[in-house]
Amino acid sequence: MNDVRHKFYQQHQDIFSWYDADEYACYEVLMVAPETIEKIKQAATRVWQVLNHAALVMKQFDERTLIEFDYPQSTLRLIKNNKQVPFIARCDFAVVGDNIYLLECNAEVATFIVETFKINGIVAKHFGKVDPNINAEAVLQIGLNQYIEESAKYLNKSPEDCNIIFAALSEALEDIGTVEYLMSLCHYQSAFCPIESIAMDEDGCYDHRGEAVDIIYRIYPTEWMVEDKDPEFGVSLWDYFEPLVYSRKLALINPVSAFVMQNKALMALITELGVDFFSQNNLAGFEHFLPTFMEQDKINPPLVSKPTWGREGREVKVIKSNQEIACNPDPEYAYFAKIYQKYADLPIIKVEGEEYRLQLSCFLINGVAEGVAARIGKDVINNNSKFLPIGF
Repeated sequence: MNDVRHKFYQQHQDIFSWYDADEYACYEVLMVAPETIEKIKQAATRVWQVLNHAALVMKQFDERTLIEFDYPQSTLRLIKNNKQVPFIARCDFAVVGDNIYLLECNAEVATFIVETFKINGIVAKHFGKVDPNINAEAVLQIGLNQYIEESAKYLNKSPEDCNIIFAALSEALEDIGTVEYLMSLCHYQSAFCPIESIAMDEDGCYDHRGEAVDIIYRIYPTEWMVEDKDPEFGVSLWDYFEPLVYSRKLALINPVSAFVMQNKALMALITELGVDFFSQNNLAGFEHFLPTFMEQDKINPPLVSKPTWGREGREVKVIKSNQEIACNPDPEYAYFAKIYQKYADLPIIKVEGEEYRLQLSCFLINGVAEGVAARIGKDVINNNSKFLPIGF
């Protein structure tokens, strides 16, 4: 089976080069009913509206409160002043019986895009199944180009006059593959630029060719950007970068407004605001949020502990009956503040005779729910979890 799987995915390695890492891509299709797909999309739409409204509330807090919610001091001016809406986000769900619970929202630098919008359909067709994302790539392409046009307008330029780069770390194959795929959907002239090759000064941001940049699509989180320093002079690069974004000399995709929503502490704020607050603002969707707190003593096990800025399941702990049963420690994320979320028991499925927990995700493109996909793993869905194509 592994040889067959390898040969199949090898045909598509030009767009999906990371398929073979720890047998990441499964060679079969999970059947998911069309009505379940629609329910997940509906849940994603409602969740996104709640998250956006909570983000507006968050941005109105004073600086001290924002710092208590673990936003870096150096980002606060942009947080309070950036009015752009995010382009793309991924909501990860636990589908438990008739309930759909949001585990987290990757609002700033979402990956899993190639698998969802391209590869899932290829695998579904290979097995004679219907791809639930049959129209998703077209929605993504239209949405991306609309967002680039809006970003150019934000800079008082036309997109044809903008130097557009798609950026990722030079050694991160998945991130490079993701931005190259998105770049292939871009109608405007653009180029890939390694994150490490970007330079800055008081007047502008420059790509690997030394040309001034207008728009950056980046797979590189803000909490890393604020820590970066020039390797030669030790100067904070954010000190150059932030004023360029603030003065509209440079546009980010996703913008810093997505950074506000990326913080898992936003879910603690949603719990604190309560269902009545969102009902009064005519927003459904609170039922999709698990009770979440910034203090562990406010919630009883079973629970999940996560860093506010955690990614890929790192530093996540599952605690049942006051006993830790699963942990994915990572010193890089250990120093962030934690949130404590009610545990949702992910459904168990069997793949090739082995039991896994199932997580279903849905993307939002300019607020439109499109693109549903599945990952399977053990107690913590992390970077070693597998991509499982879906169909019906």
